[in-house]
Amino acid sequence: MGVVLGAQQFSPAPPLAIAQLLPEPKALPELALENQRGESVRSNSFDGHWSLLFFGFTSCPDFCPLELQKLGKVLNLMGAGDELQVVFVSVDPERDGREKLADYVGFFHPQIIGLRGSNPELAKFAQFFGAAYDRSAILDGNLLSIPAGINMPTNVGDQYQVNHSTRLFVVNPAGKYIGSFASPYTVEEILVDMQNLLDR
Repeated sequence: MGVVLGAQQFSPAPPLAIAQLLPEPKALPELALENQRGESVRSNSFDGHWSLLFFGFTSCPDFCPLELQKLGKVLNLMGAGDELQVVFVSVDPERDGREKLADYVGFFHPQIIGLRGSNPELAKFAQFFGAAYDRSAILDGNLLSIPAGINMPTNVGDQYQVNHSTRLFVVNPAGKYIGSFASPYTVEEILVDMQNLLDR
């Protein structure tokens, strides 16, 4: 009997389908961001539930809407709020004000959280995860590249492109970054791996 119970207690965790775990979890850095309602978001805002984070922008023509559609389905199937939250971090603060961000994330699911902040804060947060991004624009016939963390020049206007990471990052209930999903991924693959992580 004791052998059986011991085997159950120390049986290996089920393998993950596509999620890539870090060798060691990393505690989130100090944050100074805000959500789509203008409420302050700090690192402890991630405590108590699993979080899936995606970096993008509301004017994204293809990848962002497709991935947020998938993540909305994940929330519907897993149940939003208590165990899992989806967080969309805008890396385009000049164009993505609170109202625009709220309308955008709300379209995909009412419980998706939108985050925004200053360019330096966003760059620091993205760099922690290794989520690369930059902005590019045509100015006076020349291609202008604006790196992460730098404010957009005022003479650029709002006609510019944002190039960003397509990874989906996982934060555990202890507020630690533990791994990520590399695209392409399906709703079913995310569900399987998140359920396995919740059961560990």
